[in-house]
Amino acid sequence: MNEANKERLSWSRRHFLRTILATPCLCAFAPSAISLAEEVDPSIVEPSAEEAVKAIDAMYRTSAFNATSERLDATRTIQRSVDRLRAAEFDSYFKSSREDAAKEEENRAVLRYLNSSFDKVLNELKETKVDDNSVVFWHVYNMGYLIKTPTQTIAVDIRHRRAAELLPYIDFLLVTHNHRDHFTSSLCDAATLAKIPVVSNFLQNDWIVEENERTLEIGDSTIQLKRVDHNKNLIKFVTTFEINCGPRSGDCVVYHVGDACDVNQLTPKEPVDVFIPHLAVGLNVPKAVNETIKPKLTLLSHILELGHQIDKWRWSYDYGYNAVRKCANDTVILPVWGEKIVYSRG
Repeated sequence: MNEANKERLSWSRRHFLRTILATPCLCAFAPSAISLAEEVDPSIVEPSAEEAVKAIDAMYRTSAFNATSERLDATRTIQRSVDRLRAAEFDSYFKSSREDAAKEEENRAVLRYLNSSFDKVLNELKETKVDDNSVVFWHVYNMGYLIKTPTQTIAVDIRHRRAAELLPYIDFLLVTHNHRDHFTSSLCDAATLAKIPVVSNFLQNDWIVEENERTLEIGDSTIQLKRVDHNKNLIKFVTTFEINCGPRSGDCVVYHVGDACDVNQLTPKEPVDVFIPHLAVGLNVPKAVNETIKPKLTLLSHILELGHQIDKWRWSYDYGYNAVRKCANDTVILPVWGEKIVYSRG
């Protein structure tokens, strides 16, 4: 047996053992001394720099409204890099200096993509003028979105190592809950210092909302807040944001529900234009889209969470596209990082 095959066999055995240990009915039979680190499938090859650049370019030239073969091929290239990046390596990258991060981005397609997509968002955010009766969205990462109306720019659940660079361009920041993949401390701290509203249910500032329901008005936006469950253990842990973006937007309503898990708890007060749910937290997304919320547009989110382990809660592009298909609704899309989406009520 050659070395490559030995390595693959070794990985398969470790992967099998991890599965056994994760199964409650079987873990009692596992040796207590066993401790397994996050493993990478050795058969997966990191894309070359040339492959990465080509895939990123394809992501930017194609659209979530039309998942062409070119876009799907690009997602498969990036996915290979995703599947080789351990959560601990991502955490190290997230905390690293600009110089060290740049070195990682040269060698890791997914990190190159994450950084270049932020450049794209930042440049477009500065340059884009929003027409009346319209709202423009940029997908930053995970559940993170920038929402630009004719009068304001709203940030929701922004998680990125460069998040603080957004400070000069946002009017307020919303955070759905206290999990680190939904906020960036440097941006929250800088915004608070600059007297920019940071609304959450846990950050100790002037804008903390501890009630189960509340209405806020910030500039031209009216925001309905409601506490809902994340799962059966984290009760009323997540704050959903129903944002009426104001008269100049045509009173466009954006409903960002963070990691809400129960469709029966989603009760917007107005008809929803744009719905932003987590696609894999237990929420019945097809029911929410087709029966409960009935939005004009749905942006399925929370794939490729690199802070989660490779084989635990790091949902792939394929998973995301399967979720889109389950909705059987042509107004449901899977945005990629850096994607710009123009929604018009005109």
